[in-house]
Amino acid sequence: METLLENNLIDLGFSPSSKIWIYTSDKVFNEGDELMIQHNINEFCENWDSHGVRLKANGFILYSRIIVLVVDESFYSVSGCSMDNSVAFIKNLENKFNVSLFNRLLQTAYYNGEWKTFPTAIWSEKLKANEITLNTLFIDTLVNNLQDLQNHLIKKLGDFWLKRII
Repeated sequence: METLLENNLIDLGFSPSSKIWIYTSDKVFNEGDELMIQHNINEFCENWDSHGVRLKANGFILYSRIIVLVVDESFYSVSGCSMDNSVAFIKNLENKFNVSLFNRLLQTAYYNGEWKTFPTAIWSEKLKANEITLNTLFIDTLVNNLQDLQNHLIKKLGDFWLKRII
């Protein structure tokens, strides 16, 4: 599997405790959209501030379907207003690219040789039908810092909180 962080943010001086937000798309981004979305992310992160102080921020797309925003709060903390700006930015991406990024019922797993995103109920059906197992890899969108993103983003269903639900 590919390296999660090709630009390894820790090597770029981001603290391992940097705060992250993960947004799963209901659609796979095509190559053109992915390039445009990444451009939008870069532009947003370059200008993202908190009370007039530029945040040390970065963002990227994983598996053509997951957007990750990162802020190193060891430099300056995210404020309510800066969080509102990030939510507005993500909502703007939703409108611009006709995708849903706030649906927390979507889960992504490595299924039939590729990453697939379905609602939790579909994964439950697939487990009951033995189409997936407790060894199926899932993405844990609840990791909340850069170190956990790098080390614990991908989990087997048997080791994942989702197991209790499906």
